[in-house]
Amino acid sequence: MFRKISQIPRRVVLLAVCLLGAGFGPSQALASDSVRVASNIVFDAKWTQYAQPDQRKFITRLAAQTRPVAFEVFPYNRFGEAMDGELTDCILASHPQKFGDSIASKSKVRFELKVFQRAGTDIRALPQVDIGILANLPRPDLLLRGQVVWHDLSSLEQAVDLLTGIIGDSTNIRMFGRNDVVEADLPPVIVVDLSLICRDTEPLREFISGFDLSMGVSGSGHLQRGDGHHMVHYAW
Repeated sequence: MFRKISQIPRRVVLLAVCLLGAGFGPSQALASDSVRVASNIVFDAKWTQYAQPDQRKFITRLAAQTRPVAFEVFPYNRFGEAMDGELTDCILASHPQKFGDSIASKSKVRFELKVFQRAGTDIRALPQVDIGILANLPRPDLLLRGQVVWHDLSSLEQAVDLLTGIIGDSTNIRMFGRNDVVEADLPPVIVVDLSLICRDTEPLREFISGFDLSMGVSGSGHLQRGDGHHMVHYAW
């Protein structure tokens, strides 16, 4: 048997190796490997417990696809680098046009960032309010009488014991388990609708299409320019 193999013309062996290297083997692996999804939120059991129903549905359906999903945490300002360098397959973000040759799900998940304050305090009446906000987010206009002093945070939990107010998503605030931090009587200050944005490959196109179908939505594909009516271009 080994003698027969050794008699196969060398150029045929080289051709076979070249064909494998050209993508036949890796393509099949890509279609079955885990899909790496980056976000700046940790989607663990605690998050799922406190998440809003629509948020929980989006993440649960995404994790339940035929191909396994591996959630990864990246700072927002590294999303472009992660996509360009193929460090991740997909991201959860609100502005698909920023990420070059990519495709986006039609399904979206909404996050409403609100102002939270210490219980028993009305920040609308204070002459000065120290408010913590994640460093990657814009500073919204607040309907407050006093001067607002902004504090950049790498995590919201930094602000719970230090500042008068916090801007965050109610799900993450509730995860702290603190009864002394409550929502201020103010409207949402930042609203974002996140899409699943993936590198434009056939396996990932099929993955997004399958995810959208599981969400009851069809028609995934290239996002057309100008289709940004649900997106906040400077956040997430």
